[in-house]
Amino acid sequence: MAAIALPIRQFAMKLAFRYTRLRTPAYPYLVEPVQLATLVFELDRIKNLPGSILEVGVAWGMTTRFICEHLEACGRGSERFYAIDTFESFTPRDVGFEIEHRGKTRAQVSGFGYIDFASWKRNFRGFEFLTAVKADCSTFDYSTVSPIKLAFLDVDLYLPTRNALREIYANLVEGGVLLVDDVLQPSRWDGAYQAYLEFCQERKLPFQVIGNKMGILRK
Repeated sequence: MAAIALPIRQFAMKLAFRYTRLRTPAYPYLVEPVQLATLVFELDRIKNLPGSILEVGVAWGMTTRFICEHLEACGRGSERFYAIDTFESFTPRDVGFEIEHRGKTRAQVSGFGYIDFASWKRNFRGFEFLTAVKADCSTFDYSTVSPIKLAFLDVDLYLPTRNALREIYANLVEGGVLLVDDVLQPSRWDGAYQAYLEFCQERKLPFQVIGNKMGILRK
């Protein structure tokens, strides 16, 4: 029976591939391929530096999983990797600032309220080197995870991007790198663009963008 079932299964799969969208390849990431490539390049470049790896703003964790898989595949299970998020969408303070000072509507700056912290942690229980931290990135004490050798910052709005940029960069090890998503204007998330631009201007750092929307700062 097994010998008969296999050709039938293969034929059914062939029909599904040809006449339905069930086998249509999908791209599951919210970041561009060049951003993922840069993440891998930078993760490999800083592997011998002391310090931790941070992802700040993780949503449901697709990029987190990508980083975890790369670290595990490279045998880097002793690395310290922290995923920092409110796990409750944007804070009322940050949303209020966008509406009152940046001309946004509430609908434009709402999202990610579906995330559940307990479920998120459960989805990553197989990666012992990953620590999920439920915190506001604007007020989080980054010295507790310092020194930092790589950070991927993706919190969209102006205030959290501005505040996190200052503190992460202050705790970044020499040779470390800070990557900032959504550095794009015009955009729904152009608060990240404004915060990144101002930070570069204040520190007299080069305004550099990888692909269409990722800023990069090396120390």
